[in-house]
Amino acid sequence: MLNPGRFGRVVLLALLGMLLAGNSGAQSRTDRFPLTQLDASFCGKGRLQECDSRDPVMREVLSRGKDAIPILISQLTDSARPKQQVFQFWNATSSGDIAYLILTDLFTDSDLKTFNMPDVPDWHTINKDCGHAAETCWREYLRRHGKGSVQRAWLRAWGLHKNQVFWDSKSRCFRIVEK
Repeated sequence: MLNPGRFGRVVLLALLGMLLAGNSGAQSRTDRFPLTQLDASFCGKGRLQECDSRDPVMREVLSRGKDAIPILISQLTDSARPKQQVFQFWNATSSGDIAYLILTDLFTDSDLKTFNMPDVPDWHTINKDCGHAAETCWREYLRRHGKGSVQRAWLRAWGLHKNQVFWDSKSRCFRIVEK
C-alpha cells in the first residue's frame, strides 16, 4: 500500500520540478534587452544599427528583426541607469532613453532625415521649438509629456502598422508597406 505522506511529497516534488523546468526555458528566452550594457560611445552621430558589429546589444536587437520592436516599446518607461556613459554628448541616460533612441534609429532612413513610423514623437517633434542639444530637448519633451505618452504613442502606432512593417536591408531600417 502507498504511504499517503510519501505520495504527497512525490507529487509535490514532481510539480516543483515541472515548474522549475518551465521557468528555465522562460529565462533562456529574454523578453527584455540589456539596454544599460549598450556601448555606443564609439558610434558618433550615425544610426545605432550601423554600430552593430561592435556592440553585442545592438546585434541582439537586430537579430530579433521586427520582434524587437514591441520589446523596445515595453522598455520605454524603464528607469534603470547604465554604469558608464552610453552615448557621446549625453550625460545621463536610462534604459527608456536608450530604447527610444534605438527605436527612432531603426525607423530612420539612411538619409538620417526620413522617419518611417507615423504618429510617434520623432526627433523633428522633440526638437520643435527647442534650441538646445538633443539630450536637453528630449528632457524638456519628457517633462511636458512624460515617458508614458511616448510609450502609448508607440503602442498605438505599432498596433496600427505592425503587419505592414518590414526591414529594408539596403537602407538598414524598418519601413511601412504602402497600402
